[in-house]
Amino acid sequence: MAEGHRRYRVEIPDIEYYQRMIECRYGCPVHTDAKGYVTAIAEGDYEKAYIIAKEPNPFASICGRVCAAPCEVTCRRGAIDAPVAIRALKRFVTERFGVEAPLSLGKGSGKAAEEMGLDLVIQGGYSLEGTNFQDASTLKRLAGTLGVSDRRARNTGPRVAVIGSGCAGLTCAHDLALLGYRVTVFEKQAIPGGMLILGVPEYRLPRDLIQAEIQAILDLEVELRTNTALGQDLFIKDLKNQGYQAIFIAIGAHMSRELRIEGVQMDGVLRAIEFLLNVNLGFKVDLGERVIVVGGGDVAMDAARSAAREILDAEVRAALEAFRPDVLEATEAMRRAMEVAREAMRKGAREVNVICLESWEEMPAQRFEVEEAQSEGVKIYPRLGPKRILGDNGRVKGLETLAVKSVFDEQGRFNPSFIEGSEAVMEADSVILAIGQTSDLSWIRPEDGIEVTPRGTIKIDPETMATTAPGIYAGGDVAVGPRIFIEAVEHGHRAARAIHEYLSHRKLREVKLAWWIPIDYRKRLLEKERPEGPFLPTYYPNYHRLERYLPPSLPIERRIGIAEIELGYEEAMAREQGIRCLKCHINTIFHGERCILCGACVDVCPEYCLKFVRLDQVVGGEEVSRLIELSLGSSLKDFQKGDPDLLRKATVMIMDLEKCIRCALCAIRCPTDAITMETFHFQEELVCQ
Repeated sequence: MAEGHRRYRVEIPDIEYYQRMIECRYGCPVHTDAKGYVTAIAEGDYEKAYIIAKEPNPFASICGRVCAAPCEVTCRRGAIDAPVAIRALKRFVTERFGVEAPLSLGKGSGKAAEEMGLDLVIQGGYSLEGTNFQDASTLKRLAGTLGVSDRRARNTGPRVAVIGSGCAGLTCAHDLALLGYRVTVFEKQAIPGGMLILGVPEYRLPRDLIQAEIQAILDLEVELRTNTALGQDLFIKDLKNQGYQAIFIAIGAHMSRELRIEGVQMDGVLRAIEFLLNVNLGFKVDLGERVIVVGGGDVAMDAARSAAREILDAEVRAALEAFRPDVLEATEAMRRAMEVAREAMRKGAREVNVICLESWEEMPAQRFEVEEAQSEGVKIYPRLGPKRILGDNGRVKGLETLAVKSVFDEQGRFNPSFIEGSEAVMEADSVILAIGQTSDLSWIRPEDGIEVTPRGTIKIDPETMATTAPGIYAGGDVAVGPRIFIEAVEHGHRAARAIHEYLSHRKLREVKLAWWIPIDYRKRLLEKERPEGPFLPTYYPNYHRLERYLPPSLPIERRIGIAEIELGYEEAMAREQGIRCLKCHINTIFHGERCILCGACVDVCPEYCLKFVRLDQVVGGEEVSRLIELSLGSSLKDFQKGDPDLLRKATVMIMDLEKCIRCALCAIRCPTDAITMETFHFQEELVCQ
């Protein structure tokens, strides 16, 4: 090849390739068809949107509020300006059809509560593209083929114990119940929910919503036993003796990691998980007026924002006592109390500081969490580490800090180093340590056969979630360390499938079907009204100018107590945000036999996706080589030798699908109809072998 020519690595698309192109779906751990429900919202079909969102996710309503949204991280629109607001759009449809619909007065569709939630998913009657292996309807169909979906089979079928009622445990219970198994969930606390209840502040996630989402799973005839702790009230051996034929361990990571510095034993030093647990269970924590939170993750942000509310609530309570309802009307008392609290904030009586080792760019907390904390008055000091906790008579008085030189060493390992002589003191009444979480594995006995990793997690097969003990599985934080909620949901799905194979002695085979449907885009682009069915962004001439707008939030002065901060979209805004989707399931299909190499498509492409290149510039695998040899009679290696006579035989057009915005301009410009726009559809099913 001539020197200076660029090489292009190419591949021939298959089903998996086109699935990967729908990057929001591919980025979601449970492969939710985000493109599908975002598009349905833009088209005004909210019921369909809800079904798509709910099918693979028993916690769709919860994820509409607190999901870390890895789908938005991979969203192709983000490479242009900003990703589609996928999480907020999920909340928009769950408020109309999800478990919270009866609670969202004025936003519901008018349907009865029994028509919503899981029943709507299973009985909705939709034939949806993009169905997943773990979808609720897929599991119901699989149960029907096994003959275990009727009540008699459920009363006599195998019994499974799930230990822990967080996202991983309840997802596993949900799936196994749909498959016809008898499931009992054991929970240490008095209420189910795990970190949803104990770790997430109520101002982010209403408790009645959590209870409703969990109840929808329990309504599948899942048994729940609370106040039952593994290692205290029961052991693995006890469960086996009680007839449970498989066990899924999903107890989470509810212990805070220890910080080995001077002063951690003083009064006023709290661990973030224990602090949030007490706050979320309704216990009041005396923090004083000055709080320092050590840590830079989401838990640290939750702890800081909760601490600010605890201090402010204490001031409100004091104000209410000063302005008693027997002297003033209750509403007037609350108004005066709020004035006192806001005045206290202005005078600096309320002080919450966060220090973290990382820089602003390195902080593991989600960016919007950091911004929300700052908007509420929390001050964040990056590149600052704790040296020792100072006190007087055993009570915290301050924290001595050191400036951070680096967080990671040359090998990229976590190994902080500090700047000598940079000591400084921050005054504090309380110090909350949010430096990580770990699991309590003291319940494991040698006869259980369960191995533990050097990281303090249960050793598992990542494909099946199986532990080293037959019939025992583990998932969620106890198996992989602290992760986001949607990853725990995925672990529950995977464990349920593995448990089903173990108990039924039947392997499940994945079957994929795919097809393409052409779009009559020329006719539709001339229509004044947007047509029904799949549409291109170009139906909306200014779609590329639509900005990302997050849902409105509660004003700062009203953010006290458990008042939910984020509010939902109004309908018009939701539909506009849905229009921002680039519709990555719409593909540009080329018919080489019709192409005359005029180059019109290359010229008109606004994103420079298309390019004509010589075959000696192409690099590819066996499939590419085989196609070239079958089409042209010479191998790719022959072309790569640079023979001018051979190279004149053919030119290849390549396309970068990751840059394509599905505008259809290339297809419209093509004079020979060698380019068409077609929607990609697929279905995934599980078949017993």
